[in-house]
Amino acid sequence: MSRPKLHHYVPRSYLARFADADGFLHVYDKSTNSFRRQRPEQVMKINAYYRQEWAPPGVDPDILERSLGEWLEAEAKAAIDTLSQTPHELTDQQLADFLVYLELQRVRVPRQAEVGKELMRQTILRLVPEAAAAVASGQVRLSMKDSARFDYVRLSLGAFSPWFEAMKWEIVDAEPGSAFITTDSPVSFFNPAVLPPAEAGIGLAGTIAFFPLSSRKLLLMRHAQRQDEPSLPLTVLETPEHEDGFVAIDIGAVWPKDVVQRLNWKLSLLSANLIVAESREVIAGVLDGAV
Repeated sequence: MSRPKLHHYVPRSYLARFADADGFLHVYDKSTNSFRRQRPEQVMKINAYYRQEWAPPGVDPDILERSLGEWLEAEAKAAIDTLSQTPHELTDQQLADFLVYLELQRVRVPRQAEVGKELMRQTILRLVPEAAAAVASGQVRLSMKDSARFDYVRLSLGAFSPWFEAMKWEIVDAEPGSAFITTDSPVSFFNPAVLPPAEAGIGLAGTIAFFPLSSRKLLLMRHAQRQDEPSLPLTVLETPEHEDGFVAIDIGAVWPKDVVQRLNWKLSLLSANLIVAESREVIAGVLDGAV
């Protein structure tokens, strides 16, 4: 059985939705301040990223990579196609698959993995005062193993779906001559009271979730309560109950170029290193401060 070596933390089938007419992505790397042009299969991948070396005998250490490729990403691709073309025909099963995909895409990227590992580290220090004292004095160095990243993913799954499902969804189009970017953190949370690159929790009234569907379309999700309390973006909302297979989806809005660029700017600030788009000019519009 062949073993996948390079694992995509953002699927290439998704990235292909932001390619140019020749099938290439225009990539900007914030860490090196450089541009490059690459195929979707060459971008956002890390060697053995999902490999669990500590798996017990008889358990495939690459089971997560295989399950992602064989099931979830294929189902998510179909759901994104429906959302992009005929959103009101989204089936209950497609919605369920897409919610799982959104959750996993949110937490599996390197940026969120590091956040998760640090949260787990802080939890240990809070619950074990002796360890916190030893770390503070320099006697002990507390570092998180890579397995903590998988623990964070497991603990996070199921935490976001109730929020996503209870939010109001809107699919907006970029006007001709403009385009959405995507990044190495495609599911982004923005709250006007929390300055990027920090991200507010999804349970705050002012938090909006963004997920670019393609160069032309963007899914945004916002809390219904925000319409009633627009001046209280940090109000903590009650955890919603499961709605069982229904979301309200608004369509038809077309954003002008300046609004698209402002959104791209927010997404760029909430990325780790990589920004991709259908052209270098789209990314340059963000980097040049055109917003």
